[in-house]
Amino acid sequence: MLYALALLLGLTFVSGDGSSIAGTVSYPQTPKAKAPAIVLVGSNGPSDRTQAVGATPVFDLYAGALNAAGFAVLRYDNRGVGQSTTKTQPERVRRQNFIDDAVAAVRAAANDPAIDPSRIYFLGLSEGGETAIAAALQGARVRGLVLVGPLSVPYAQAMSEQDATASPLVKQRDALLLAMPYFQSYANVDPRKEIALVRQPLLLVRGFSDTQTPALDFDGLVHAAETAHRDVTVRRFPGDDHFLLQLSDEELRGTPHYQQRHELDPAAAGGIVTWLRSH
Repeated sequence: MLYALALLLGLTFVSGDGSSIAGTVSYPQTPKAKAPAIVLVGSNGPSDRTQAVGATPVFDLYAGALNAAGFAVLRYDNRGVGQSTTKTQPERVRRQNFIDDAVAAVRAAANDPAIDPSRIYFLGLSEGGETAIAAALQGARVRGLVLVGPLSVPYAQAMSEQDATASPLVKQRDALLLAMPYFQSYANVDPRKEIALVRQPLLLVRGFSDTQTPALDFDGLVHAAETAHRDVTVRRFPGDDHFLLQLSDEELRGTPHYQQRHELDPAAAGGIVTWLRSH
């Protein structure tokens, strides 16, 4: 899907520990007033502002769809990656640092004179969904949260489920990872308990062909929100993967070919836009 070019501006903002986080704000082509804005939050790994999956710049695709619908979009390099720095030594970085970065991103968006500070939303992808929830609970002034293929169970459980059919070598590697201080900072975190406390409206989205967030775990997160009487909407899209990228029939029968560029599912993008406009 092709979108008209949006106005792009680089920016930097300061996180809680003094780290300088670099990103891009893209704006609608013809804004008539201050624009609503989406802050994109991705995985906490060594990812830049594009959140590339193989040949596909996932967050650039999200930004294009959202800009075309009238929203400004802020996406940023993770700390220590691209043009972002980290004042906290990499081996000392913990979950809280990434939450602080997301809170600071919302603050930066709110200070942009072209953005309506009362209409800022999080879109958290995968692990970034939990980061977005935590940032909202810690005071990020967002109007709503879109969670795409979010981490839906405790981190250790998610890794254990992914390792169910893995080789002994992969299982051993993941066991070592879980023992590291960074992963230990997730030890007492359960997204199902967190989502029950979120006061903002929620949109939970999953591709039917998502192999990273199992349907059972996703449904459990939805159930936790509904049981707590949160304002939650759920959308599921056939033929889409973890990132809401469209998979070919061949890929649906086998393995996605991420060395080839994929496109964002327009139905999924449209579903997200419809929800944002109604909230």
